[in-house]
Amino acid sequence: MWLSKAARFLTIIASPTARVLNSVASGVLAGMMVLTGIDVTLRYILNRPITGSYEITQFMMPIVIAFGLAYCALAKGHVRVDLVTSRLPKRPQAVMNSFACLVFLGLFILITWQSLLRAKGMIHTGLTSEVLLIPVFPFVLAVSAGSAVLCLVVLRDLFDYLSQALRK
Repeated sequence: MWLSKAARFLTIIASPTARVLNSVASGVLAGMMVLTGIDVTLRYILNRPITGSYEITQFMMPIVIAFGLAYCALAKGHVRVDLVTSRLPKRPQAVMNSFACLVFLGLFILITWQSLLRAKGMIHTGLTSEVLLIPVFPFVLAVSAGSAVLCLVVLRDLFDYLSQALRK
């Protein structure tokens, strides 16, 4: 069936991309921990905190979250409460999961689109951070990129659930 083939094709695209983004997110998280540790150490030992460390940490956080979401969805790591659906037969479960994926996909398509529009506006206005004057738009673009890859993973799941629901 074409739905399962489409799901396999999206897996070929989304899986390595989500893994790379997750690796980037892990590296950024490690950098954030090191920066915070050094900042706290310098603040209390030498009374010399790192200028703008709070700002840098703020900019690292959307990268960690947005780049980790797609891998979490790929690994089926998101929280699910299937108290009622687990007692249903396979086909109704697949139908309900398809509907949930459709809603989720619609939400993250909107997030991706609005993030791109927001980044475009920030480019035109030249919005920067207050202390270090770092441009904000690359981090909003990172959120839209992470959301777009998450959309691919959810679309793959949608095709997979639809093929299960339509299977005889």
